[in-house]
Amino acid sequence: MTAALTPEMSLAVILLSRGAACAAGSAELAQLAARVQAAMADQGMAPLRVQPAFTDRREPALPQALDACATAQTVVIVPVMVPDEPSLRRWLHKLVMRWRAGRAAHMHGPRLVFAEPLLQAPRLADLLAHAVLQSLEAPDVPAVVGEEAWERDPAGWSGVPEHRHHVLWCVGPRCAARGSVQLWPRLAQAVHDTPGLKKQVMPLQTQCQYPCNHGPLMIVYPDGVWYGPLAEADIGRVLAEHVLHGRVDAQLRVHGPQILAPFRIPAYPSGD
Repeated sequence: MTAALTPEMSLAVILLSRGAACAAGSAELAQLAARVQAAMADQGMAPLRVQPAFTDRREPALPQALDACATAQTVVIVPVMVPDEPSLRRWLHKLVMRWRAGRAAHMHGPRLVFAEPLLQAPRLADLLAHAVLQSLEAPDVPAVVGEEAWERDPAGWSGVPEHRHHVLWCVGPRCAARGSVQLWPRLAQAVHDTPGLKKQVMPLQTQCQYPCNHGPLMIVYPDGVWYGPLAEADIGRVLAEHVLHGRVDAQLRVHGPQILAPFRIPAYPSGD
């Protein structure tokens, strides 16, 4: 970076990561975004915004991040994912092109640029070498663990839940771009709030299940019925009909049996 930004050169940066299974991943990426913002400001190139984004499992997804950065003249998307997946990167390029094409014709769109993937950054090896040297002063593993019972894990972790159904909810990159991450809390709420579902259904997030054009996608096992694309209003209704009443929603069924076998429909109590 050698030139200062001017209002005519307004810049936004998107730090694009794979989604983490825990909230700490979102917090760490937000902290990195703040550090990048400060570092660029120190070099006289303060961007309008440094926006975290995720390809899967977390929000905001890349289209949401692009919406947040749309007032900039140039948006640089920086993949901070390790390892890099060329096939995912190719699809992300298509996603960006669709986002731009979907904007109203009268709206001026920013210039969109993909930076080199993290593993191809020219100074990455130097940064990692510096981190190794710094770590020589860090406490060793026993000091980090402290007084925790490291010899064994709790016995309860060996217990198998009694749920009769597993609901697999896709939060892979393509379903995430179609809103599946935002809909996940609606699924969890439907299971928790619907009498008869809470103790019978275990909702699980998954990576890509591949029929991406039908996303957001939900699969109910052991019956093996695939549903999609699902809107917020569909989730609780479709799941309750399937699990509690043994009925498959024909309009949203993508794959699997159209009629459930009688032995797959247990007699659930009316409450939890």
